[in-house]
Amino acid sequence: MMDWTGHGAIVTGGASGLGAATAEKLAEIGMKVTLFDLNDVLGGALASAIGGRFTNVDVSDPESVQSGVEVAIEAHGTPRVLVNCAGIGPAAKTVSRGAPHDFGMFDKTIRVNLLGSFNCA
Repeated sequence: MMDWTGHGAIVTGGASGLGAATAEKLAEIGMKVTLFDLNDVLGGALASAIGGRFTNVDVSDPESVQSGVEVAIEAHGTPRVLVNCAGIGPAAKTVSRGAPHDFGMFDKTIRVNLLGSFNCA
C-alpha cells in the first residue's frame, strides 16, 4: 500500500457530511488536507481540528476553484488526491406541467465538476 503521509489532498464539500468524514480520514492517515466549502464556520473549525486548511470555494465557479487550488498548493504543495463531495443539484422536477425545468439550473449543476480543468503545475 502506498504511503500517503505528507501528500496534499483536496476535499470539496469538506465542511460537513461525507466530505468532512473523508477529510478526517485522510488527515488520520497523514495527508495534508485542504477543505473546499461555502460554510466558513464548519470548514474553519474542521480544518483547525485536523491540522488542515480551509478555503471558501464555490465549485460551480471556475475562478473560485482556481483560487482554491492556489491556496491548497501554497499550504500543502501539489495536491495528489481529490475527493469530490460538493453538490449543488437542487431538487426539481425534470418536467412540470409540460414544461422542462430551468436550463440554467441544469447547466450549472452538470458543469459543477470543473476541478479537472485546474492547473497544479
